[in-house]
Amino acid sequence: MSAEFGPELDFAVAVAREAGAVLRENYGKVHEVGYKGRIDLVTEMDRRSESLIIGRIRNAFPGDAVWAEESGRDLSGSERVWIVDPLDGTTNYAHEYPVFAVSIALQVAGRLRVGVVLNPLLGDVYAARQGGGATLNGHTRRVTDVEALDRAFLATGFGYDVSTEPNPERNNLGPFSRFIVRAQAVRRAGSAALAIAKVGVGRTDGFWELGLHAWDMAAAMLIVEEGGGRITNSRGGPVDLEGRELVASNGRIHDAMLGVLAARDGSTAGAADGGRPRAAMPSEQGDPPPPESMRGYVMGLLYRGPNPPATPQAVEEIQRAHLATIGRLQREGKILLVGPFLDEGDLRGMFLFDTDSIDEARALCDTDPAVRAGVFRVELHPWYGAKGI
Repeated sequence: MSAEFGPELDFAVAVAREAGAVLRENYGKVHEVGYKGRIDLVTEMDRRSESLIIGRIRNAFPGDAVWAEESGRDLSGSERVWIVDPLDGTTNYAHEYPVFAVSIALQVAGRLRVGVVLNPLLGDVYAARQGGGATLNGHTRRVTDVEALDRAFLATGFGYDVSTEPNPERNNLGPFSRFIVRAQAVRRAGSAALAIAKVGVGRTDGFWELGLHAWDMAAAMLIVEEGGGRITNSRGGPVDLEGRELVASNGRIHDAMLGVLAARDGSTAGAADGGRPRAAMPSEQGDPPPPESMRGYVMGLLYRGPNPPATPQAVEEIQRAHLATIGRLQREGKILLVGPFLDEGDLRGMFLFDTDSIDEARALCDTDPAVRAGVFRVELHPWYGAKGI
């Protein structure tokens, strides 16, 4: 087995332990506490831990970039990026609730290569490097073999917008209410990094959360993968570190978890459908779907506009700006369906906006440089469809 990134893994473990020792020594003492939001705390220990970690990285790997919770993202352009959460579980730490972690990951050329999550109070070190497997305190560990959701021990968390986001599907209250009656147990302990890492070493069977940041999940994601688990976004696609969501599991219950996340009306399909939801389906007798399984959306039809780009370079620039807007709206959960038409007619694509009004959908369209420039025009129509379509 290759020892590639072995030195970086050893370094990350050592630095996490050093930062963890500082947190442990100051645990239970009076600290300066600030607020980044109504319930989003930051303490002097967040800053002290982060300063220590970044200082060690600068000394050991001076050319590497750093992406850290408190100090932000280093835009130096290095393909090696250390992703750091100096204190995951700040609210717990400030209230002497004994669940918090240090998380350190290394991403190289867009791929996670090293991940370390430390529980300072217990001394537990969850660690992985690409191709090297997952370990807990130096011992190789694997994900569980639980195959049924009703026997699964799950974990989750809630974003800082839980009190301001009215949509229960976006603030996680909807999925939580469905999982709590489907799974054996669901825990919310307040440290995403620890909760995700536990999946990779077989301490829990699955995890989901919305509203995450890259530093919350990067290190633990690699631990899950190297432990034999599966990670996706809530729709089963690849995880984007800036996409703010993650589903992690032992792999065996993953499709069932995706089904629960998609089944906004609380219904689930049978085994023949792979555990995915059968939301808003007419009955075999021809009865319409129940009203509670339906909701309003806005459908957008994209047409060629009156102002086509004048040069091939302008075509490429406006296309990139258009696709970047689509990607952003999808990551924000504002677009549920998007797809281009493959013929050469004026109708170029279709969008389904998860919005409550045409005005809100129009405001989203107006953020697209291609629409503003008249390269495309959009028609918007109210649409009634299945929840979670």
